[in-house]
Amino acid sequence: MKPIPAPRTAALNSSSPARPETGNLPEARQHLLLSRLPPVVNVAVLDDHPVIAVGVSAYLESRSGFRVLHQETSARSLLEKLSHTPCDVALVDFYLPQDLWDGVSYLRRLRRYHPNMAIITFSAGNRQETQYAAFRAGANGYMAKKWGLSLLPEMIRGVLSGKHKFLTVRDGRVHSQEPTAPHESLTTSEVEILRHISQGFSVTQIAARLV
Repeated sequence: MKPIPAPRTAALNSSSPARPETGNLPEARQHLLLSRLPPVVNVAVLDDHPVIAVGVSAYLESRSGFRVLHQETSARSLLEKLSHTPCDVALVDFYLPQDLWDGVSYLRRLRRYHPNMAIITFSAGNRQETQYAAFRAGANGYMAKKWGLSLLPEMIRGVLSGKHKFLTVRDGRVHSQEPTAPHESLTTSEVEILRHISQGFSVTQIAARLV
């Protein structure tokens, strides 16, 4: 098994910011490289918990340079609002159990209908799995809810700057990092065990084969 290279990461306040790499960027993200940061960022917020939606909106409204145009608890409602009044960025909860779409399907729909809008998703779920799924669905950034709201303005400005393919939060700082598939972090033995399970072997049979 080939060794897995360490993911490239860069803190946003690095003294030598990363240059945009337009060659390999998915088409849905290339628009960000051609945009200038607007003087006032228009934001849409979607979370199925009203308290969280209100809290995120109130926090951003209290920060200079941000205006929340849509504060929604329904995925369908946000799509309807955006069709009439587009935004620069949408903050979307990845897990919406009360809606018809799962997180991946909804992010893809947002990206298809609004190719010029930045998308940041957040959740309380597994960070690695969720951010990789969000990245593959077309999101520009991911932030776990445990980090609170203080890093949101930096992340929003970061994705709109167009200098980063994907932003995430690690160790309390916003970093530029392209997510890797969760299975890439497994050891050779773990991959072998999963392969045996997929082939229908019992635990006893797998143990015997690994001895």
